[in-house]
Amino acid sequence: MKKILVPTDFSENATNALDYAVNLGVKTNAEIVILNVFTNIDTTFSSRKKLINEYNAMLCRNIEEQLNELQQRLLLKNATARLTVKIYNGEVHGSILQCAADENADLIVMGTRGASGLKRIFIGSTTANIIGNTTLPVLAIPQEVEWHGLENILFASRHLEVDDNVLIPLFELASLNASQVHVGVFTDTDDSDAADYIEHGELLNLYHQQLPARNKGIQFKTVHLEGNEFDTTVQNYIKDSKIDMLVMTTHKRNFWESIFNGSMTKEMACHINIPLLAIPV
Repeated sequence: MKKILVPTDFSENATNALDYAVNLGVKTNAEIVILNVFTNIDTTFSSRKKLINEYNAMLCRNIEEQLNELQQRLLLKNATARLTVKIYNGEVHGSILQCAADENADLIVMGTRGASGLKRIFIGSTTANIIGNTTLPVLAIPQEVEWHGLENILFASRHLEVDDNVLIPLFELASLNASQVHVGVFTDTDDSDAADYIEHGELLNLYHQQLPARNKGIQFKTVHLEGNEFDTTVQNYIKDSKIDMLVMTTHKRNFWESIFNGSMTKEMACHINIPLLAIPV
């Protein structure tokens, strides 16, 4: 991991996500690119053009000052951090994706308002839009979360990925942070039949055999997550096992929207109070 993009609007939750990202960047020796996006005001009245241009220039200068102050504050806390600031003018979602491409970012880190408001914030939010439209992993940080390292990471799914190459970002984080990776598959005790249990058990056994061999130096633990609700089962495991980050994969078929429309992960997103890493398949 060489470069982490962190968009900010200078809000509390964005600043908290940036603090988390800087600590992660120091740990992984990654450069942090801090991005602010603003939109120029325009007018069709030629008599007001000069005034509008002056206002836009002033707005840009104010953003530059805020970014420089933010950069200096972060360096006081983490002198070894490598920080770059960027200002883009345009539509927010498109500018974030464009900056990620321009900077060849490996990860996007964004803030949310925490567990109590996650459902409201994700629906139609910048974070949800980015997760649904980028090919990069996106790490969503609840507002109240602080960096305490990554001792335990949980990858949870209803169906484990047969091709574990999609989990390379997870393995990189685990390797750089000496994390134990918990690999869990959920089986619904109300709706699953014997075939589901057999399939999930075989997949877990396959991962148990192959992952350590392919990823030397990472400690793995496979777990069968059984319960009648995905979110409750996973949340209980997170609490009992002291998980520091939850990892889930997203799929091209507008997966992130689907978790708010009937899937078992819907309530999970509402209740999660640890960082959530969404990896696109």
